[in-house]
Amino acid sequence: MIRPGASQPRAWRRLAVALLFVPLLALGALAGAAKCYPPNTRVVVFVQGLYSSLDASGPVADGVEPHTFDTLKQAFIAKGYDPAKLLDFSYAGGTVSAGGVWHPAPYGCEITDRTSGQNLAPLEQMLRDYRAAHPKAHFTLIGHSLGGYLAFLEGAREAARPAAQQLGIDAVVTLDAPLKGVNADKKFVLDISSPCAKTYLAGGELVEVRQDPATPATRAAQAAAMAQQGIRLATLGSDFDCLYNLPYCIGSGTDDTDSQFLPGQAALSRAYEIHVNPFLSHFAILANAAAVSDTVRFVGAP
Repeated sequence: MIRPGASQPRAWRRLAVALLFVPLLALGALAGAAKCYPPNTRVVVFVQGLYSSLDASGPVADGVEPHTFDTLKQAFIAKGYDPAKLLDFSYAGGTVSAGGVWHPAPYGCEITDRTSGQNLAPLEQMLRDYRAAHPKAHFTLIGHSLGGYLAFLEGAREAARPAAQQLGIDAVVTLDAPLKGVNADKKFVLDISSPCAKTYLAGGELVEVRQDPATPATRAAQAAAMAQQGIRLATLGSDFDCLYNLPYCIGSGTDDTDSQFLPGQAALSRAYEIHVNPFLSHFAILANAAAVSDTVRFVGAP
């Protein structure tokens, strides 16, 4: 009970402060897992997709440069990033020099066609080696296609690691990634789009993921665990990517467009309407102005 007299205004002030503090506590709880780092310690690692090769480039058409992250890299440099902190992942691994410089090993397209566990091993080793030379570094993984699938799985692995074993991953961006797998008819697209020798290990895994009824719940749980650990996730993709949307592109087949997105689970999940040459549709997002802008804005300052 509030006593009458001079103490009443003071009591009301205390009550007002307490009421103001309650929502602040709630906001603090929501942001409690967010990670804070010193400026200029963010390192962006770009992960290419299936049947790529290191520094591969393709024909430029409709403003699209297949297989490259050049447009994204230039956007990050314009944002103030040091080009030396925009790194290319190699499926063949690589080395980090005594001076802390990242040297990805050249690789051919065949080596990409492996299980996710085999492909993540060299990524994790390179991240460990780089962080040993740069203890304050923290990583954003940006992956396209299979590279986005791998980046997401690595983010989930990071969320499950004990603090002492974490690699310093704090953001993941997936672009046209088969997060929930693909149906087997996508083999047709891969066969006509890439002359690379194939084992179908990577594709077989993605088909199994698509056929597993537990996959949506698994992805939701993984995304939630990442958020809890302060790992921000963006899932971006195209509604007219012919690898996924066969009905749109050839009038038949299955539509796996939804595999690219985790709406309501990722911090940012966005689809773009990108109309280009069907043979370039799987790479168009890499040069799309809106997608590039959203990616750089989501990742944030260096």
